[in-house]
Amino acid sequence: MIEYYETVVVGGGFGGICAAHDLLAEGRDDFVILERAAELGGVWRDNRYPNAACDVPAHFYSLSFAPNPTWTRSYAPWNEILAYINTVADDLGVRDRVRFNTRLVSASWAESAGVWNLRTAEGGSLSCRFLIVASGSLSTPRIPDLPGRETFRGEVIHTAHWDDRISLAGRRVVVVGASASAAQVLPYAVDVADSVLAVIRTPPYVMPKDEQLYDLEAQARFRDEPARMDAIRSAAEHRFNVEAETQAVMDEASLAKLEGQWRDYLESEIRDAGLREFLTPSYRFGCRRPVMSSTFYPALADRKTTVWSAEISAMTATGVATSDGRAWDADVVVLATGFTATAMFAGIEFRGESARSLKADVWREAPHAYKGTVVAGFPNLFLVTGPHTQASGSIIAVIEAQMKMIMQYIRLVDENGAVSVQPSQRAQRDFNTWVDGAMADSVWEAGACHSWYRLGMTGKVVTKWPGSLASFQKTTSTLDLDDLVLKSGAAGSQALSATCDLNIQGQPAEHAAAPPGLGRAGR
Repeated sequence: MIEYYETVVVGGGFGGICAAHDLLAEGRDDFVILERAAELGGVWRDNRYPNAACDVPAHFYSLSFAPNPTWTRSYAPWNEILAYINTVADDLGVRDRVRFNTRLVSASWAESAGVWNLRTAEGGSLSCRFLIVASGSLSTPRIPDLPGRETFRGEVIHTAHWDDRISLAGRRVVVVGASASAAQVLPYAVDVADSVLAVIRTPPYVMPKDEQLYDLEAQARFRDEPARMDAIRSAAEHRFNVEAETQAVMDEASLAKLEGQWRDYLESEIRDAGLREFLTPSYRFGCRRPVMSSTFYPALADRKTTVWSAEISAMTATGVATSDGRAWDADVVVLATGFTATAMFAGIEFRGESARSLKADVWREAPHAYKGTVVAGFPNLFLVTGPHTQASGSIIAVIEAQMKMIMQYIRLVDENGAVSVQPSQRAQRDFNTWVDGAMADSVWEAGACHSWYRLGMTGKVVTKWPGSLASFQKTTSTLDLDDLVLKSGAAGSQALSATCDLNIQGQPAEHAAAPPGLGRAGR
């Protein structure tokens, strides 16, 4: 017999735990969480390489309903974040709702029954009314295809698949990449290895990390005076919102100021003129996610470190080789090459109305959705951190905004005695036309960079939100009934004709361009 639940949640990271919280708050306890691994935690379960930590202030990188006074530093390390996720899950009492070691591989909409039929890699079958996919956009590592890898006598490891049994101490280490993970693991390698080769194809903007330690006394103050945590959270959110609005409109004066601050930091840390020139980005600040680190530049300038700009083209029995003929002997190659963020919800085949494939048919050219969350032709399917949802700041705040939108839609279905909800084709088309227009004027597309925000690193931006977190919260909190289609079992589909604006705190500044259905709501 096929198991049935009103709601199935996919993923046991922040998205899945937030979904569980909001479902329970709505009085909806008929749900199960499918988690592909043996434990909770998402990216913080997988990314446990040396020095792994968040680059967003910890009190902002927290669920709003579960403030944490016990962070030991302003930028939390991976193990504290992982412990926090598990603590929140236990406090909510949802661990027994998690189906561990269960990987969803297909979801098909059954029109006649009004349910999603699900199949797992382990051979299980489930069905549900509502399907919330919170498996994350940074969950599939980007592993370069390096000819000759099978001949390499050393060890190769990706930062997302770290193995503590592999030691870097006293060894010849290659670190490939220059994103946040590389900036964290490379200083560790320089500390313990015999020599380090840093392979950097595209140098990032690096800004110093103003890290503060929270001792027991500070933690006690946070616990006794929660307003202290709120103030840190609000200040960080405001700063990210201001920076994102600057980047969304290519504010030249503000970008030049940030680039000047970066230049001052580079020159204070890198004395070698040739290395400074190499580490100077050829694109505008913010086009790629800036790196927050006070140790990356010193590690690159260390006498142990050699920096190459050439891309690794192959591996040999003894090390790595580049297309320009150089070779380097190595014992360990660390791939800090990030994730395939544009290949969203990899490993899951979605088939909606008329058995259309989400990826092969609807997303053939590029991933797109309505408000980054729902897709026309895929009733009752909700995508957490889907297309165009990476608003600058805390991804947890993005998840919470999406979850509020999802709960609105689920309530709407029940209040109207309907079977399902989805956006209309017209609304989805108009929304994405607006997104494309707004993105064209932003630093993320016009800033001339390679980025994981873009298809193939240089094509269309499909992950980034074209504005601030505040504007994303505004957009997702507004229920545009004209944009939605409800379907009932007997009467077919019915379009909703009224518009209801749900107010939230902290509205963004207005701009001339705005998403369809929002008037002058801001970007």
